[in-house]
Amino acid sequence: MSSSMGMAMKSLRRRRLRTAFTVSGIVIGVALILVLLSLTTGTSARATALINTLSPAQITVVNATGRTAAPSSFGGFGGGGGFGGFRGGGGGFGGGGGGAASAVGALFSSSDTLDQSIVDSIGNLTGVAVASPTLSSTGYVGGDAAFLTGVDPLTYGKATGGLNIVNGSTLSNSTAAGNQIVVGQTLAANLDLSVGSVVGVGPNSTSVTEFSVVGIYSTGNAFGERFAYIPLSAAQALTNRAGLISEVYVKATYPQEVQQVSSEITASLPGVSVVAPSTFTAPAATLAGTLTTFFTIIGLAALLAGGFGVVNTMMMSITERTREIGALRAIGAKKGQVMSMFMSEAFLIGVIGGVIGVAIGVSICLALPYVTGAASSATAGGGALGGFFRGALTPRVTLSTIALSFGLGVVVGLLSGIYPAWRASRMDPVEALRHV
Repeated sequence: MSSSMGMAMKSLRRRRLRTAFTVSGIVIGVALILVLLSLTTGTSARATALINTLSPAQITVVNATGRTAAPSSFGGFGGGGGFGGFRGGGGGFGGGGGGAASAVGALFSSSDTLDQSIVDSIGNLTGVAVASPTLSSTGYVGGDAAFLTGVDPLTYGKATGGLNIVNGSTLSNSTAAGNQIVVGQTLAANLDLSVGSVVGVGPNSTSVTEFSVVGIYSTGNAFGERFAYIPLSAAQALTNRAGLISEVYVKATYPQEVQQVSSEITASLPGVSVVAPSTFTAPAATLAGTLTTFFTIIGLAALLAGGFGVVNTMMMSITERTREIGALRAIGAKKGQVMSMFMSEAFLIGVIGGVIGVAIGVSICLALPYVTGAASSATAGGGALGGFFRGALTPRVTLSTIALSFGLGVVVGLLSGIYPAWRASRMDPVEALRHV
C-alpha cells in the first residue's frame, strides 16, 4: 500500500495543473457543504433563541392536587405574562367585588400552592433554561378588587416574555427599590393611577400596604388589565404565604426538548402537574429540520458535481497512461496493485480537497458575520444594497460539521476513483504496450 501511495503522489505531482483542477471540484463541494451546514446550525440557534424570547412560558408546573379544571389554560396570560390558571376572556373583574372576589379567591386556596424550594429542584434539571415562581391571589388595589400576582423580577421576563409595558418600567431586581407595583391600563384608568402614584395594596380593602406604581402594561383585553404585579416576597407577605408559590413557569433550553423536560419534571417531582403546549415546540423543530434537509441537499449536489470531475479527470489520466499501465502489468504488477495505485490517487485527491475545502469553508464562516453585518448596516443607512440584507448571518462551526464535511470529501474522492481504477486494472498488458 505504501508503494501504491508513493506512486500515486508522484503521479499527482507530475500533473500538477490537472490535479489542481480535479481537487478544486472536491474543495468547492466540501467548502459549500460546511458553510451551509454551519448556517443551518447558526440559524436554528437564533430561531430557538427568538422563540424562547418571544413565546410565553413553555411549561407550567402547578400542584397536582389543587386546580384541575381546564389545565390547558395554564401557561401565561397573552402578551402580559402569566396569572394563575386564567387566560383571556370575559369582561372586567368588577368594582367592589364581594361575591366575585370570594368565588375567584376559592381557586387560590392553600391547597393550590407549592413549596418555593421546588423552583431550585426544577432549575437544576437537565434541559431547563429558566424556572420562575409566581404567587397568584385575589386582593385589592386602591380599594378596587383585582388579581395580584407576585413574581420574581429576575426570572419572570425570561420565562414568560415579560409584560407589555406601555408606560414606565417593569419591576426592579433591587430590594432597595422598595414596594413596587405594575398595573394594567384598565386598573390604572379606574383608579386614576400613573407612574409614580402611590396606591394601597392588600388582601382586603382595609389591611393595605403602600406600593409605588413603576409601570403600566397593556394586553388589549380589559380582563387581562385587571391584574397587578408585585415582587414575589411582597405577595407572600401580604397573603401570609411565606415560602409558598402558586406555579412555576419553565422554559427549556431548546423548544424541541419541551416534552422531554416535562417528563423529567413529572418523574422527579411527585405531586406536581405539568402543562406543556406543543405550540411552542413545533416551530423550532420544523425550522431546524427543514433548513438542515435543504442545505444538506444543496451541499451534496455540489460534492457530487465535484465527484464527476474526479471521474472524468482520472479516466483521462488512464487514457494518457495506457503504455505505463501496460509496462507495469508486463513486469508483473497484479490487477490489485494497479487498482490500489489509482485508488490511492483518488484517496489523496479526496484528502487534499477535504483539507483545503474545510479551511476555506471555516474562513468563509468566520467572515460572513462581518460581511453581512456591514451590508446590513449599509442597507439601514440607505446604502446601495437595497433590502437584500436584514441582519448579519451567523454560521456556527462545530467539530462534527468539520468532520462530516471532510469525511464526505474523502468518500466522494474514493467513490469517484473506483470505476477508473477498475478499468485500469482490467487493461490487457499486450494491447496497452502497443500504444505510443
